Amino acid sequence: MKAIVIRKHGGPDVLSYEQIQDPSPEKGHVLVRVNYCAVNHLDIWVRNGMPGKSVVFPHILGCDICGTILEEFGDFRKGDKVIVYPAVDTSIPRVSFGIIGGFGKYGGGYAEIVSVPKKNIIKKPGWLSDKEAAAINISYLTAWNMLERSRCEKGDTILIWGANSGVGSAAILLAKAKGLKIITITSDKNKTALAKKLGADFVIDRSIKDVTLEVLRLTNQVGVDAVIDHVGAKTWPISLEVLKVKGRMITCGTTTGGEAVVNIRSLYSKEAQIIGAYLGSKSQLVSLHKFMKLKKIRPVIDSVFDLKDVKDAHQKMEESNQFGKILLQVSS
Repeated sequence: MKAIVIRKHGGPDVLSYEQIQDPSPEKGHVLVRVNYCAVNHLDIWVRNGMPGKSVVFPHILGCDICGTILEEFGDFRKGDKVIVYPAVDTSIPRVSFGIIGGFGKYGGGYAEIVSVPKKNIIKKPGWLSDKEAAAINISYLTAWNMLERSRCEKGDTILIWGANSGVGSAAILLAKAKGLKIITITSDKNKTALAKKLGADFVIDRSIKDVTLEVLRLTNQVGVDAVIDHVGAKTWPISLEVLKVKGRMITCGTTTGGEAVVNIRSLYSKEAQIIGAYLGSKSQLVSLHKFMKLKKIRPVIDSVFDLKDVKDAHQKMEESNQFGKILLQVSS
């Protein structure tokens, strides 16, 4: 099969397009022919390497998978279109779970065929295209989990960082459908127009306005009920500052670094909460599908690259030049 293989950590140049042997499924696993696999920041982090995290080389990235199963089991028949729930058991202490194609032993969807646990297989909803189905498992599920953990109710105000990203654009769509008032952040005027089109009530261009001052102005100095922060070190101080009394910051990413400075006095004086969100459960993914169908929400797809052009896809994400999900077409 054709696959993108990495044999060491590094930049896009370590992504090697090769012909390799098809995987052999372990007990309790099934083979899936990958049709589409989305690109996520996790892929960048694994490719670059992170202190204290390891992979078994050679390694195949990719955790957002839509494809067809190659053998029948249970209620599934050979050739059924399926989605792969990406969380897997891990032996790493004090970590909820591992992710297929992430750190650990599991190879992912940057390959024509992948072996995954049977319990991770979900039938693809018929109303979703293969492209759309591959866009939901990580960003949309994470955004859904974060919104549920925010405990925001209709009419509450939420700040969402990075409107152009997978998690950011997903959070805007889902929050709008929940009836929340949305403030979001972009980095240029072109992304501002797209964010408003998604449903954001207020869009702050961080390249020309002070985010803290603008959020507080928009909320009459009260602050927001919750913040969706998937950016990390650079945005944490602002996220905590703009929370209202008893506000919640929900965090899931470290794009700008994993070591943040926290104003402890500000945190406890307003009795705020910092809540971690790591993907979401399989049952949450199923409920997300139902919610999106009910609300007629389609995932935002920025672009589709052929598998062999994965370096270009990674570069686009690293330069933050996308609005929505970047996909790889693996099999036709």
